[in-house]
Amino acid sequence: MSGILSKSKSFIRNFRRRSKQDMQSIPNEAVNFNKQVIFIAVPKTGTTTVRSQLREKGTPLIPNPHLNIMQVRDTLYVYFLKCVLGRNTNFPTESVPEDSGIRARVQEVFDTFFKFSAVRNPWARAVSLFFRREGLQIKNRMSFEDFCHNHFYASDTCRQPTLHKNQIDWLCDESGLCIMDYVYKVENFELAIKEIEERTEGRLRLVNRAKNRNPNSPSKKYRELYSDRTRKIIAKRFQKDIDYFKYTF
Repeated sequence: MSGILSKSKSFIRNFRRRSKQDMQSIPNEAVNFNKQVIFIAVPKTGTTTVRSQLREKGTPLIPNPHLNIMQVRDTLYVYFLKCVLGRNTNFPTESVPEDSGIRARVQEVFDTFFKFSAVRNPWARAVSLFFRREGLQIKNRMSFEDFCHNHFYASDTCRQPTLHKNQIDWLCDESGLCIMDYVYKVENFELAIKEIEERTEGRLRLVNRAKNRNPNSPSKKYRELYSDRTRKIIAKRFQKDIDYFKYTF
């Protein structure tokens, strides 16, 4: 595996030999070329803590911090295509890669990078979304029961909603298969930190530094906010996540 990663790193370095203006850009904050990882940030799953430690310097080609895994893959292609366009200074042009070569190399990078993400108990996450301080602030506009009744998508209250119905939708390919190398529960973040370090052979050493935590959110005591009716609403609405990640109320 280390040999494959070294090859990918050399490929990235060659493709990123660009003008000073281009060097200020990155595909998306989900991708860290130096650590060779891709982190899919599902909203309200403790992502700010991880994103703050992974974000590379530069202006993202796609600024949305909550792209799904397939959108990140497609962004990588656009990014590497952008790196090679307008760079021909010689004749003949054997050094310019064909489109098939770009796609093959991007797929190699996508396959070899460590792809990971986090998920959260759907009932606790719904409470966190209701009490969030950023994006669409809901708690002063409707009751929690009304919120549960209208909470159809996993990103309803985000500034940049992606209309994914469940958290797992961020992590699957076109056939619905989860293609992540590792998905941890934010409730078990301390254990996940050790697992991630081992799986990346020490390339990625995260620290549990709480970021963007709302001290006024009662999400840790989420059960107290639910009635039998609202508990069942969330259970039905997010059954896919509950079944896949084995969550209970």
